[in-house]
Amino acid sequence: MTALSPLELVTSERQALCLALSQAGPLARTLCEGWETRHMLAHLLLRESQPLAAAGVVGGPLAARTDRLTGQLADDLAESERYEQGLARFQALPGYLGMRSRAPQLDLAMNLLEYFVHTEDVRRAADATVEPRTLQDEVQQKLWEALRKRARFMAGKKFPPGLVLDAPGYRPSVHTVIAPHPGQKAQILTGQPGELVLYLFGREDASQATLAG
Repeated sequence: MTALSPLELVTSERQALCLALSQAGPLARTLCEGWETRHMLAHLLLRESQPLAAAGVVGGPLAARTDRLTGQLADDLAESERYEQGLARFQALPGYLGMRSRAPQLDLAMNLLEYFVHTEDVRRAADATVEPRTLQDEVQQKLWEALRKRARFMAGKKFPPGLVLDAPGYRPSVHTVIAPHPGQKAQILTGQPGELVLYLFGREDASQATLAG
């Protein structure tokens, strides 16, 4: 079996995200608090066409400006025809800072988790009982590799006893994020890579990963 290229991996998740947004329409709720699908599309458009305008999405001094610009664009996308036009515009963009063709490995690092999480933000908000998508093992493996690089930052101080990720069937199957203090046992978060990603991205209630310890 031919391995998927970075471009193919990112494209598969980008297409899944666009399909979820198209099927949901502009006014559907998402797992991002306060955001409907129109806000998510606005965020994606700003992130890939005006990265400085979207820089405040994680907080900090630019947060107010980012919130204002996202809200303004979301208002413009509230009508179905404008929303579909915005979605078509997003599909035509060359990726974050045009990296899709210029730096596919960097594009993969920047966007694979982003696209996966936002796809599930739409799908699982629409139906809490929806089954996880069936992803190719190679996609799950790449999600796992990307998560391991960012897990310490994402875990923050939420797991004081320590945290170990367990993804049975993937390489390596166990990853220590935060080593436990002497005499303590780490908490163990177990699941498929995509479910672990959702949990550490703050979508605990929507994730099928299980936390023990």
